[in-house]
Amino acid sequence: MRVNRRRALGTMAGTVGLLALGERIQPVRAEVELPWTPIGFTQGGVPLVLRHFGDAKNRVLILGGQHGAPEANTIRLVEELTEHLVTTPGEVPGTIGIDFLAVTNPDGAAAGTRQFLSGVDPNRNWGGADWDSDAYDSNGRFVPGLGGSAPFSEQETRALADWMLQSRPLLTLNYPSAGGFMFGSRAGLGGELTERYVAASGYYAPTPGGGSSPLPYRATGSLNVWARTVGLNTLFIELTTPTSVEFDRNLAGLKAVFPRLA
Repeated sequence: MRVNRRRALGTMAGTVGLLALGERIQPVRAEVELPWTPIGFTQGGVPLVLRHFGDAKNRVLILGGQHGAPEANTIRLVEELTEHLVTTPGEVPGTIGIDFLAVTNPDGAAAGTRQFLSGVDPNRNWGGADWDSDAYDSNGRFVPGLGGSAPFSEQETRALADWMLQSRPLLTLNYPSAGGFMFGSRAGLGGELTERYVAASGYYAPTPGGGSSPLPYRATGSLNVWARTVGLNTLFIELTTPTSVEFDRNLAGLKAVFPRLA
């Protein structure tokens, strides 16, 4: 349930745990307010806080920081996108609302790690058909138990999945780093959204099954694979480096998909 209170951007989700990072992540500077909803808690007791822009029933979900501190640039990107879209509301069609979760793994952001406190990888624990308890990490190392003891064994994964099933976003954009490519559906509405984002942003999107995967390992139990099994459209956009935000190209990608969702 959405909390009927308001907080300035840069509080709660924007700053939770970030002061513990070696390189401080600056919160959003704009003095604007958004309603927010706690959708659950991390294993360390930190609330997972979604911020909401617009009251439209049809929603877009934007995620950053799924892999914690090593991908802190994705947290900054989502914060900057939040600030920009809230302060220039005319760029978002009135029929679309946006939910922002800039810090999807607050414990990892604070601890300087990619994983949850349990050691499970946040993007290997989702219950698609390819889930496996033993999985490759983002560096291509095979790690027993990295996918968890079962699909959705981790409370953070369950909280986000429950929200997605409840709210049924038209599109979820998940920003990790660092590879300089993106994954998305190639059929139906999802395929159109992928094509629009690619054309506007310039990211490379390999053809599924085309033998051109940018990953040298098999990534199992990911959010985007699970989302397709429940009929949700997702874009998985890897920023090119672990430091750059690539704001302009991702704003262009967002603005390119908005008209198709309106």
